[in-house]
This record gives sequence, C-alpha cells and structure tokens, in this order.
Amino acid sequence: MVVAMTTKAGFLRARRPEQKQQRYAAILDAARELALRDGVGAVSLAGIAAEVGMHKSALLKYFETREEIFLRLAETEFHEWAAGALAALSTAGPEPRQVADVLAHSVADRPLFCQLLLYSPLTLERNVSLEVVRAFKQAVNASLQQVVPALQRALPALDAEACFDLFAMSGIAAAGLWQAAHPSPQVAALHAEDPHMALHPDFRASLVRFVRTYLAGLLAR
Repeated sequence: MVVAMTTKAGFLRARRPEQKQQRYAAILDAARELALRDGVGAVSLAGIAAEVGMHKSALLKYFETREEIFLRLAETEFHEWAAGALAALSTAGPEPRQVADVLAHSVADRPLFCQLLLYSPLTLERNVSLEVVRAFKQAVNASLQQVVPALQRALPALDAEACFDLFAMSGIAAAGLWQAAHPSPQVAALHAEDPHMALHPDFRASLVRFVRTYLAGLLAR
C-alpha cells in the first residue's frame, strides 16, 4: 500500500482519497506555520511547496493559487474565532467595557486571523475563482451570523447594525495595528539602531483601547 509522506523529504504519490486529503491538509499546515513565522505577505507558493516537500506544479493540483491557500485558512480562522468569541461573550460581565475587552481579546489572541483580516480584501480575493471567493464569503457570513446576535445580547442598547459595525471596525483596527506592531526586518533593525524612531504600538493594549472607545461612541450615539 502506498502511503503519502508528509516530511520535507517529499511525498510519495497520493493515490487514495485519504492520502490526497492528508496532502491537502499538510499544504495548509505548512502555509499556516510559514505565515506565523514570517508573515502572510512574505510567504510564496514556492516556499509552501518546499516546506511540504513537493514541487510547486504538484501543489497546484490541490490549490489554484497561493491566494486560495490563504483564503481557505481564513475560512478556518473565522470559524475558530467565532467559536472562541461566542464562548467568551457568554461569560462576559454586564458592563460595556467588559464586552469590549472580550471582543478585542478574541481577535488579538489569533495572530493569523489579524493578518488575514488585512490581506483578504487587500490581495487574497483578487487572484482566485468565483467559487473560492463564494466559499470564503459564506464562511465569513456564517461566523458573523453567530457573533453579531451574541454581541447584541451582551449589548442590548445597540441594534444589529451597530453590533456589526463594532466588529467590522474592530477588525479593521486589528489589521492595521498588527502590521504597525510587527514591522519588517529592515524597520526593526532601524528601531534597534535608533529607539527614538520606534513608533510601533503595543498591539493588544492599543486594540483594547480602540474597541472600548468605539463602543462608547456607538452607545453615546
């Protein structure tokens, strides 16, 4: 029986459906690991293929583009973020500040999620098929259809539209703050040479402050 190998030494040819599924999962795992180590923007299709131990042309039998790989990861990230957010909101205190903190931390706890919130609309949705985009958008909508009502239950003074705005603006802030707080190697080297030029924020603390402030504005409105 042929077994699909998942080491960097390379795969044997995957013939059975379960072997193909193992390879599919291994590609996603490799992309996730590289993105967490180097950042989504620095990960290439060739780099993913090398991490898995297969030729780039073989990888393209499983995913149409690099962008599809990361959109598939984004689907999973949204699903897992929603599950964590729902669990945390169910135990949040009654004060709006406590709900804001729960929402902020649910995003901040997921580094890849924060990156994909930026890269999905910026680049990942632009080099894939309609079907891939549809699957991604359906995953996002399914997650928000769970989290927005939970936010509204925790914040009864807000309507559904305001709760959606709270998540949307929190996500936009998280995407930008993550990039600012994790500069490129060149910028990091510059900061090491001249600490006075280091203007990057404390990611988590800044996100918490933003969500608290934005929620206070929604409630005041």
